[in-house]
Amino acid sequence: MSPLSATDRFWLWMARRVDRTALAVIGAQPVLRAVFEVSARLGGALPRGMIPIRDQHDGLWFRPDGVARDAPLILYLHGGGFTIGSPGTHRALVGHLAQAAGLRAVAPRYRLAPEHPFPAARDDAIAAYRRLVEAGTPPVALCGDSAGGCLALQVSAHARDAGWPMPKALGLIAPIADLSGDIETRFAKAQDEILIPPVWPRRIRRAYLAGLDPALPSVSPLSGDLTGLPPALIQVGSGEALADDAHRLQAAMDDVTLDLWPGMAHVWQIHAGRAPAADRAVTQMGAFLREKALG
Repeated sequence: MSPLSATDRFWLWMARRVDRTALAVIGAQPVLRAVFEVSARLGGALPRGMIPIRDQHDGLWFRPDGVARDAPLILYLHGGGFTIGSPGTHRALVGHLAQAAGLRAVAPRYRLAPEHPFPAARDDAIAAYRRLVEAGTPPVALCGDSAGGCLALQVSAHARDAGWPMPKALGLIAPIADLSGDIETRFAKAQDEILIPPVWPRRIRRAYLAGLDPALPSVSPLSGDLTGLPPALIQVGSGEALADDAHRLQAAMDDVTLDLWPGMAHVWQIHAGRAPAADRAVTQMGAFLREKALG
């Protein structure tokens, strides 16, 4: 890993001092969503000249310069703890990932908790994949960060079990893979966790599951069968709380490349276009997706 630039250190400071505080003290999800919409758009920048196109389902489509209109497709599922986030908050990340891979990308919108608890997000993510299959454009890569990484694993397993065309690669950024057990204590013990305060995972689990058993395989991918899924690249900060989920996924899945980044905040890739470390990570993931999808 290359040394961090002053810009990288600035965004790490923001994650530790500003974003972490917001996640801890803002309990109202509509307020937190509005804050995240603004902060994420300021924290990243689309590739020059790229203009995402909104579809009838309120998803965003990305096509880099020089990429054909019918080029293979990445399906990207945004993170945000199942309660915040949107295709707009992740537009810089998805745009740069599409550019790095030389592929098109689509980021669908899915319903958020607590207004729409489980299985709304899962159902919407599966429906987005099914629409692409039925349109004759099944994704060659399925990606997601954090909660979106959880959804990507669930969609991939559903496609496998349903006999649908499978993606050729998974690109996962610090995926949530286990919502069971004392999740607050797991985060409290991760002393190098920069972004997520321990109260946040407890709050999102309460909002998202509304009393449902978090150990169900339909909720926590690590409780289910993860064999037979495509080759995956998992990027994660080596000291963050979800690094443990990443290591367990590597053991549970057939083909996982685990890419550990010391000293980085949860989903630092969201600063693509603004921070060199984010750009390097997204470039590496793009190269992986391109190799698996087109190689």
